[in-house]
Amino acid sequence: MLLSACAAGEESVERDITVSLVDASFVEDGIHPSTIKDDWVITFSALQVSIGDLMLEGSSLEDEPQQYRIVDLVRAGEPLVLGHAQRTSEHPHALINGIGFTIAPAADPVAGNVDDSDVERMRTGSYSIYVEGTAQRGEETKHFSWGLTAGNRYRDCVSQTSFADEEPQVTISVRGDRLFGDEELVFDPFAASDANADGEIEEAELRDSDATLGGKNLWTWLEARAGALVSVEGSPCSVKPS
Repeated sequence: MLLSACAAGEESVERDITVSLVDASFVEDGIHPSTIKDDWVITFSALQVSIGDLMLEGSSLEDEPQQYRIVDLVRAGEPLVLGHAQRTSEHPHALINGIGFTIAPAADPVAGNVDDSDVERMRTGSYSIYVEGTAQRGEETKHFSWGLTAGNRYRDCVSQTSFADEEPQVTISVRGDRLFGDEELVFDPFAASDANADGEIEEAELRDSDATLGGKNLWTWLEARAGALVSVEGSPCSVKPS
């Protein structure tokens, strides 16, 4: 009876909720060798995503359709605000949920914090994610620049932030390191795929490589891993191809 009385006495609250995009470690400063099974040090110089269709508490973030934006997590250096929305809850301590977004190629994206040339590359390549970086082990250095085309819809995400917070912030997190594994990261298969030994690991080399990860061809692996890079504050979402 006491619990029922408390619930009945709760008043609804309205909050201005901020939605941000942030790298979830390992992106700006590289991946520490202790997290890589084969001792490579991986540093990202670009981690760009094409993001749109933002939703909060089950409805669109903005009143009008939102263009897809190209944002670079490395260039941001700090949480990048994607937008704000006012939402009301009858339960002041409820977690913010019904969060959704899509990371996918877009026909007419706009620049978030990138240059026009970055937008054009993402548009013409039909990329959902674009990464550039280097991997180094001792005197050996490998470079990579890969554009992934796999699109994914993220729905039913739940934030760890609640309506009890005066200024709630929902954070969409991206982890570039997960291109190279999940709990155990490896780079040796990618390095070994540099068939002409020019230090540049190209898409064609990964497609033709005999090396595999998770039973998949390396390029197929990268495209499949695209959906695993993103979460809402580490909590899983329902992910489906777009």
